[in-house]
Amino acid sequence: MEEDNDMITAARKIAQKFQQMAKYTKGRRELLDLGATEDNTGSDPAPRPPEKSEFSSMTDMIKTCKEIIALTKNIQKHADMISKNCPDKRLVLSLGNSMEPMGMLSQQLNIIASVKAAASGKYNEQAEVEADEMLTINAQNLMKS
Repeated sequence: MEEDNDMITAARKIAQKFQQMAKYTKGRRELLDLGATEDNTGSDPAPRPPEKSEFSSMTDMIKTCKEIIALTKNIQKHADMISKNCPDKRLVLSLGNSMEPMGMLSQQLNIIASVKAAASGKYNEQAEVEADEMLTINAQNLMKS
């Protein structure tokens, strides 16, 4: 039954894409931190390398953000269809209230991804990683909505 539900399928895909983004961002942060610790001359044990991500570049991250946005629009489209055909006004109101933050967060993700795409490579590694983290946090908030 769940396999036939387009909203659930889209939500699962969003969750998978979010996990990919989180893994990529975590790996970039670990690499940045690893570089900082290698600059310090200490006797700390060698840190383990970060997990391998499905992403190979920032372009993959931006592409995934755009895919999440498209999936979110798909969920909203299905929610609108359900609302138009539902006779229970309380359920329609509840569904509408659930969908409202999703639209705002999707728009935010779109703006942040667009700015990140335009600014990619123009800033230092620390700023790039912080922008990755911002994208990931926004995608996480979208998942919660």
